[in-house]
Amino acid sequence: MEKKKSAIIYLVAAKKALPGMNVEEARYVGEKARKEADYCLLPYPQCRVVVFEPQKIKEEAERLEKIRRTAAQIWSVLRKEKIGRIEVDGSAWRNADEILAFMEALYLSSYVFDEFKTEKAQGVAISLKAAASVQKEMGRVKLLCDEVNRCKYLVDLPFTALNAEGLAKWAKQDAGKMGVAVKSWSKADLQKMGMGGLLGVNKGSVDEPSFTQMEYLPPKPKNKKPIVLVGKGVVFDAGGMNIKTGNFMEDMKTDMAGAALAMSIVRCVAQMKLPLHVIALLPATDNRLNGNALVCGDVIKMYNGTTVEITNTDAEGRLLLADAVAYAQKNLKPALVVSMATLTGAASRALGSEGIVAMQERAERYVPMLMENGERTHERLCFFPMWKEYEKELESEVADLKNCAKGASAGMITAAKFVGHFTDAPFVHLDVAGVEFLHKRDAYRGPGATGFGVRLMVRFLEACSRLDKI
Repeated sequence: MEKKKSAIIYLVAAKKALPGMNVEEARYVGEKARKEADYCLLPYPQCRVVVFEPQKIKEEAERLEKIRRTAAQIWSVLRKEKIGRIEVDGSAWRNADEILAFMEALYLSSYVFDEFKTEKAQGVAISLKAAASVQKEMGRVKLLCDEVNRCKYLVDLPFTALNAEGLAKWAKQDAGKMGVAVKSWSKADLQKMGMGGLLGVNKGSVDEPSFTQMEYLPPKPKNKKPIVLVGKGVVFDAGGMNIKTGNFMEDMKTDMAGAALAMSIVRCVAQMKLPLHVIALLPATDNRLNGNALVCGDVIKMYNGTTVEITNTDAEGRLLLADAVAYAQKNLKPALVVSMATLTGAASRALGSEGIVAMQERAERYVPMLMENGERTHERLCFFPMWKEYEKELESEVADLKNCAKGASAGMITAAKFVGHFTDAPFVHLDVAGVEFLHKRDAYRGPGATGFGVRLMVRFLEACSRLDKI
C-alpha cells in the first residue's frame, strides 16, 4: 500500500520562528509575513504551510471568516499535491476560536460527493496539535462538520437514490443511539390525519409520501414547550402541472434541503446533549405530474381544516410546511416554530448566495441571537417584514386562502405569510433557496450542496440553552 503523503500546517504569529527552519526558509517566511500574506508554502523536504494571524482585521466575525477562507485555499493547494494526511500545529496561536475556525473550514472543505464516480477521491486524515482546552472543543467542531457534510450528501443525492420514504429512513439512521426518537407516518396514516397539503402535492407522484418526526427530549430540558423545526422535503420538484421550463428543473433534487437541515440540526443537538427539547418535522414527497395531479383551481383541505385554492402547483413547498406547522400547533404546543425551505426564487433573487432571507412573527426576542450567530458563522440572515398588508395577496374568492399570490412581487414574504397562517406560536421562517446549492466552489462551500444554516442554527440553539426562559 502506498504511504500517504503528509503535510504540516503551522498557525503562527507573524514573527514566530519555526523549529527546523533553515536560514533561507526563515528569510522567505519573514518576507511573506512583511508583505502581509495569508500563508506561505514550504514544499521540501516535507510539505509545510505557515499560516499568519490576520493582523489588521479587528472585527471578530470578519476575522474568523478570513481564517476559514484561508484554510479553504490551503486545502485546495494540498489536494493538488495529493496530500493524504494533514497535521495542524496550533500551539503558537493563542486564540482558540480562530484555531477552531481554521479546523472547521478544513473539515468542511474535505467533503467530496463522489457516490457515483468510478474513481473515488482519496481520503484525508486531519489532526490538531493544540492546548487541551482547544482539543476538547475540537470534538464539538468535528461533530458539527460531520453533520453538515452528511446534510450536504443527502442534498447531493439524486431523486433515484432518495425519495420521500428514503428520506424517512435516513432520519432513523443511528437516531436511537443518539437519544432521538423517530416516528414516521405512511400515506394511509396521513389520509386518516387529513394532511391535505402534503397529500395534495403527492397526487402527481407514483411514490408514497412520508411524514417524519424526530424528537430529542433530554432528562431536564430548559424549555417546557419544544422548539419545533419544520423542514421542506420535496425530494424532486418538477413544478407539477405548472411544470418548470428551461433549466429551472436542473437542481430540483435539492428541494428537500430544508428537511436535511432540520434533520442534521436535531442530530447535532442530541449528540451535544444540549438541555433543550427539540423536534424536527419532515413532510416529504416529490412534486411531479400525472393524470391525478393537482391543477389550478382545485381546492384542498389542510390538516387544520383551512381550505386552500391552488393557483400555482409550483408553489407546493408551502403546502407541506403548512400541514406540518399546523400539526405542531395542535399536537406539540411549541415555544418556537422555525420553518426551513428552499421555498422561493424571490429569496434567491433578493440575496443571491450570500445569505438567508428570514422573516418572523411574534419571535422578536430571537432575532438578535439569530443575527449574531449568523455573523459569527458567516451564515448570515436578512430579515424582511411580515406586514399585515401582505395577507391581502393570499385572499381567495372560493376558499379560505390561495396558495400563491399573483405576480412576483415580495414572493418570499407572501410564501412565509401562508405558512405563518397555520400557527399562533412565535414563528421564524428561513428561505434558504439561494444558499443551499452552488455550481462552483466558494472557499469551503460547494460545489454542490452547502449545508448552509446548520452551523448557524446549532449555535443559535446553544445560545437558547443558556437563556433563563425559552
